[in-house]
Amino acid sequence: MQTFEEVLTHFHSFLESATYLDVVPCRWGYVRLFNEGDPINFNAILCRTPQELYTALANDLETEIQVSLGID
Repeated sequence: MQTFEEVLTHFHSFLESATYLDVVPCRWGYVRLFNEGDPINFNAILCRTPQELYTALANDLETEIQVSLGID
């Protein structure tokens, strides 16, 4: 089983380059914030376990790759 720190290390490069995305700690785990373009238009996902955080970030990375390749 991975820890939150291991998940963040795994996705470090992606998180550094994705200026529209942030992950912040909270009392219940971590929150993944996605800026939808307007500074006050955020989508948030509460990740209570490292697996939930891994899944959310893996989905974000997959979407990023699809967009960069022009795949719908």
